[in-house]
Amino acid sequence: MRRLTGVVVAVGVLAALVGCGREEESDAVARVDGAVLTVDDFYESIPEQLLAVMSLEDQEEALKAWVKTELFYQEALRRGVGDDEALRRRLTEIEREFVAEKHIKQLMDDVPEVTEQEARAYFESRKSDYAIQVRLAHILVRSRAEADRALARIRSGTPFETVAETVSIDQTGPLGGDLGYMRRGEMIHELEEAAFELKVGEVSGVRPSSYGYHIIKVLDRHPGAGQPSFEAKRSAVMNFLTSQRRRRAFDERLRELEGRATVVVDTARLRLAARDRIQSEAPGGFPDESAAQSDSAGVEMP
Repeated sequence: MRRLTGVVVAVGVLAALVGCGREEESDAVARVDGAVLTVDDFYESIPEQLLAVMSLEDQEEALKAWVKTELFYQEALRRGVGDDEALRRRLTEIEREFVAEKHIKQLMDDVPEVTEQEARAYFESRKSDYAIQVRLAHILVRSRAEADRALARIRSGTPFETVAETVSIDQTGPLGGDLGYMRRGEMIHELEEAAFELKVGEVSGVRPSSYGYHIIKVLDRHPGAGQPSFEAKRSAVMNFLTSQRRRRAFDERLRELEGRATVVVDTARLRLAARDRIQSEAPGGFPDESAAQSDSAGVEMP
């Protein structure tokens, strides 16, 4: 139970947000004055993956956490804490993120599943590729701006390995980003196509993924030994095609939304604001003034 303590407290907090103020009491598992937590509220507030590993004792701890949170929540409201402007902005932002994520999840759920026939056809059309091994090096950073600067250094002549050692947040950074030899299905799908399209010695552009922003370089390539069967690669092929299909659906919806809206991204104004903040806190200048001056005043997206 001890290993889940921090998680069940978080579950209790979430349950407080879900259950507070409900009227029905016939299936209540906890109540604090007028606030009621029902059985359905309780279990709906816990992710299925977490619930699967929670013992009854863990669930009881989560229930107690709800009560504690509700007591403090009601007292905070009595003291006017809920009227704090910064808190209201944060709650609005949390709601915005949850609603957007819910829509994205619905979009992903609507994407047709990859059939075994589709996966087999894809594998057969690239059968020889699944025997090929490529030796890759990569750079992983947190932001697009960092990735763009790293790529600019490489293209201006700085060795890939040197840039990887100095900026990559991946554990392979000290090794120059060397990932070793890999086949199709053994790397994240955002990198796979580039890895097998590039020639030895070539460097990719910036590739985003859920881990951050990548730049990859092909160090070596050879045919590999043997020919893997579809059965051996079935899971990897299915996962790759599913991820690819969902990414395309996401990108199509994003383009559709951008086409219906007027979007303005003013990076120059952001840089000026950031410089002003830094100067007000610790005079000495913006760390990258030249970059601030080179940005456009604003970019409007159709």
